[in-house]
Amino acid sequence: MKSIVIKTDRALGVMLDALVVCLAGLLLLLLNWAVFARFILNDSVSWGEELPAHLLAMLTFLGAAYLTRTNEHLGFDAVLRVMPQRIQTVVTGMNLVLMAGFGALLAWYGGLAAASFAGRSLISVDAPMMLFRAAMPVGGALIALFCSVRLVGLCTGSIAPEDILPESDV
Repeated sequence: MKSIVIKTDRALGVMLDALVVCLAGLLLLLLNWAVFARFILNDSVSWGEELPAHLLAMLTFLGAAYLTRTNEHLGFDAVLRVMPQRIQTVVTGMNLVLMAGFGALLAWYGGLAAASFAGRSLISVDAPMMLFRAAMPVGGALIALFCSVRLVGLCTGSIAPEDILPESDV
């Protein structure tokens, strides 16, 4: 069972890495093209604001899941690092429970919000709006999944609290 969880985590990580890099690259290309078309070619594109804004929203939610998986999300770990091991474990466990709960709520309510856009398309591009809105529940579900797996690892002793902290600057 442990090997299945590890393989699934790695596969999800690779897919999430690729997706975040592709979305960021696409956003970079689209924004640069829109600026080039407007100021150099003197011909504005119709999707110059709407499509990049939706891609940025997708990148925000999927990027939050990516940062949760890589332990690079916003956190205040200086105090945690000086605590005794047992207290670190308890505080880290409580943090993971709260983050998993937040991810689950984001997945649930984000799913409801995304479903409300079913059948609607972007104005400037004929793309389903639900494609972009689905990033919220997917990102939330991934956050909940990553935190739950780490919580199980923390409780079973296969993950130490310091393994979950971001890299130290020292």
